[in-house]
Amino acid sequence: MTVTIDEFVKEQGFCVVSTEEKPFRLDEVRFNLLAYLEDYSKMGFSFVKVATDLVKLRKEQESYRLFGQCFLGFFVIGEEEQIFLLCNREGREVFQEDRVFVNSSLQAFISSYSLFLSSIFLLKAKFYEIEQDEVEEIAANLKSQVLALDKHLEQQLPFWEHMAYLIEDDGIVLRDDLFHILNKEQ
Repeated sequence: MTVTIDEFVKEQGFCVVSTEEKPFRLDEVRFNLLAYLEDYSKMGFSFVKVATDLVKLRKEQESYRLFGQCFLGFFVIGEEEQIFLLCNREGREVFQEDRVFVNSSLQAFISSYSLFLSSIFLLKAKFYEIEQDEVEEIAANLKSQVLALDKHLEQQLPFWEHMAYLIEDDGIVLRDDLFHILNKEQ
């Protein structure tokens, strides 16, 4: 994950908590859930790859472990292992909150994010001939599959509902635009 969190930490009032480096244990490598997360740079999704790269954040009574980011903010693991999005300016405009519940666990997040990526690739597979009703079906499938992962929850999943909305509303970035291509050439 490539992220500069200094500005975000300062803006949100968090402090970074230094942690003691621990050597890798074989079980940690074998059961590393973070290794399943794929970056999707076209929408700013990037993630750490191992638990030793988690950044600990603290603000008053709140404590989180930062493991990723997207265009709407930073993904963190809460004290009860729930996943939240700590919103940046754009995220606060969308959700009207500083912190948004995403999933009940890292495992549910990985499954949800993988379903999201599969939706993106379904859109890419038919970009030249996809009908609006097919797009709406892809968005509805994403929403229902993600809700099924966390079906025991009474709360809604606003982050994933927003991702489904972006699919439906043609707000998903499927390719590098000319600006990104020109920047890579320089």
